Amino acid sequence: MATHPKIVAVGGGKGGVGKSTVSILLAFWFARIGKKTILVDADLGGANLHTFMGIKNPPRTLNDFVMRRYDSLEEICLDTELENLRLIAGASDILSFANIHVSQRVKLIQNLSRLDADYLVIDLGAGTSYNVLDFFLIADKKVVVLIPQPISIQNAYAFIRNTVYRRLSQVVNQKSSLYSLIKTAMDTNNELKLRSINELLQIVEELDGKEAMTVLQEEIRKIQPFVITNMAREKRDKGAGRVIQMVAEKYLMIHPVDMGSIVYDQKLYATVTEMIPLTSLIRSSEAFASVYGMAMTLLRDE
Repeated sequence: MATHPKIVAVGGGKGGVGKSTVSILLAFWFARIGKKTILVDADLGGANLHTFMGIKNPPRTLNDFVMRRYDSLEEICLDTELENLRLIAGASDILSFANIHVSQRVKLIQNLSRLDADYLVIDLGAGTSYNVLDFFLIADKKVVVLIPQPISIQNAYAFIRNTVYRRLSQVVNQKSSLYSLIKTAMDTNNELKLRSINELLQIVEELDGKEAMTVLQEEIRKIQPFVITNMAREKRDKGAGRVIQMVAEKYLMIHPVDMGSIVYDQKLYATVTEMIPLTSLIRSSEAFASVYGMAMTLLRDE
């Protein structure tokens, strides 16, 4: 029987929280313990994983597949200097990739499941476009990265909230009345003054019955993001993920897993800022060590 790789998607709110770094650290650990791993750069706003992996000019990118220059994603995978770790470099033509339509997105998702790997780690980049949210939703493990600052916590929660509403809109896509209701509820300042998923489900039950409400409840239950607090400098910084947990449980009826924090590593983040390859520094990095437990948690129920 054919097996499919497990997908770990790394997303979040706005940029600058270190999603790419977290993606690399997780992929390094998966590879190091013997899992065939492919790191996928799906950052539409600034593909740069190849630079961090010491590859200046990738000969093949995700854009080559989208534009049908290659028939499979396997053909565009690049070897790295690390055993068990390959890379799919980000799109070289940002505009053409950012505007892929539904059929291209479906094709890309289908081909991801055919890759010869145990794990795919997908760096989704910033934002909450449908491209980003749909790739996040197909993942077996959904990782949200934030830093211990109020605006970042707000952005991370907004990302999770948009993920939940995007999934609900997919489920009711063929029911125009419910679809319109959910689209309205996505606006935090909506005219119906809906503030929580529970309030939304009550209206769904009134409009379409208990069965429809139960279906949506089940879809919500399946969404369980793993929250990582990056760049923690002080003890109090480690509580940022707990804030996300409490707010999401209250308003979204989901139960995020607080994965803890990654310590701020000055050498590592100076390297990232200067776009220097991480491959030589990573093993001596404090941040690299602190991701070990997180990687093991993500592997636990394989």
